[in-house]
Amino acid sequence: MDYKDMDEETREKRKREQVEYRTKKHNSVRFMIFSSVFEIIETVLIMFILFVIAAFIVFKLFKATGPAGQSVFQVLLIVIFLGGMVSGFFVYKKCARWYIKKFKMFDKLNDDVLIHYFKEEELGLEDDRLK
Repeated sequence: MDYKDMDEETREKRKREQVEYRTKKHNSVRFMIFSSVFEIIETVLIMFILFVIAAFIVFKLFKATGPAGQSVFQVLLIVIFLGGMVSGFFVYKKCARWYIKKFKMFDKLNDDVLIHYFKEEELGLEDDRLK
């Protein structure tokens, strides 16, 4: 095995690493785009469900009509918005973790994306580039 053969092997190894890096990068970008769209849709859906529940409780169960009912409902809208945002984030994170585990995406996504959803201990990543 002479220097020329070793050089060729090194070149092939680097080429494979670059292709793998680009593939992981593209997969990570796609995953983040689709998961962001999913997060927006499911957060709006959660807010809508909370809105319907609050409207039913205020106007049907308590029969709060008129200015008092409207004031209570306006306060509830703020609570619904904040609660929908927070619960939407938690549901999104749980769904993303489930999706990554279910479809075994650990080797298809960049470590930076995986760290967003999992702790380093869960991934078994301990090298310095992740800290």
